[in-house]
Amino acid sequence: MPTYGNTHTTTSVTGLQTTSFREEARHIIANAVNANESKDVVIFAGQGCTSAINKLVTALGINKGRRRHRASKRPVIFTCPFSHHSNLLPWRESPCADEVQIPEAEGGGLDLKELERQLQRHQNRPLKIGSFAAASNLTGMLIDVDKVSKLLHKYGALACWDYATCAPYVDIDMNPKDDPTAYKDAVFFSGHKFVGGPGSPGVLVVKKNLMNNEVPTMPGGGTVLFVTEKAHSYLSNKVEREEGGTPDILGSIRLGLAFQLKQHVGPQRIMDLEREHVRHVRESLGRNKNIMLLGRQTDDVDQLPIFSMMIRFGDRFLHHNFV
Repeated sequence: MPTYGNTHTTTSVTGLQTTSFREEARHIIANAVNANESKDVVIFAGQGCTSAINKLVTALGINKGRRRHRASKRPVIFTCPFSHHSNLLPWRESPCADEVQIPEAEGGGLDLKELERQLQRHQNRPLKIGSFAAASNLTGMLIDVDKVSKLLHKYGALACWDYATCAPYVDIDMNPKDDPTAYKDAVFFSGHKFVGGPGSPGVLVVKKNLMNNEVPTMPGGGTVLFVTEKAHSYLSNKVEREEGGTPDILGSIRLGLAFQLKQHVGPQRIMDLEREHVRHVRESLGRNKNIMLLGRQTDDVDQLPIFSMMIRFGDRFLHHNFV
């Protein structure tokens, strides 16, 4: 990249050109996830999904504070048993919020009846957040994100989605046109799982009204309007104040190109191929009596071709180091 320069400056040709490349990547991603320019913001966030989720947790202010004695005054986070660690531990470590885990339904996916019961039970909490995996990284099982988002919004809860497992394959829609109540308050994913994406950062796409924290989640270079000997003032621009420090410039640009490739192929075509892979694996491995595929291997469960399995050896199972 012959015109490489730091994006924190536009006073040079190199800085201006590099900034333009990176902002074009942001624009590509925003269009791909149907982000609303006036309501949503795309933020590049360091080390994959972990950084993206921690940024949201910090912006909401639930990473600190004291635990209130009265439960009715505490935020509540709804999670699921197949959350990947990046989408579980940051919420669980909150010193001021309660975690409620929603079990898996008998036929797969989230138990929506139990989720509604818990939403009703906690409806008076000051802040309710549902943060679920859009797909299991153990079994590949896909969740009906629109249906769950609608239910969360019915009870005034935020709908936050971890797309780390499935972002390269499925359509991500922040603002579905056919059902406005199925909008997503936040989605997060890792760039490194995309074709052409290794070395790229995590991404947080979030409603701007959730990023009203007075102090940036990572204050430092590039986040301030001015600094004097005794005072300073942070920028109001959501992107600039939340992307402090020298960013992963090349990784961000690379992720924009990876998204461009995904959109060129088309999520529908990608998922058609993925479902064919699922069918092939189920048919071939399912015939082997010594292989136990974990999860619900039925046609009514939509999934990515991600499989966890156990290998029978007599009346036991082999340790994974034998496989």
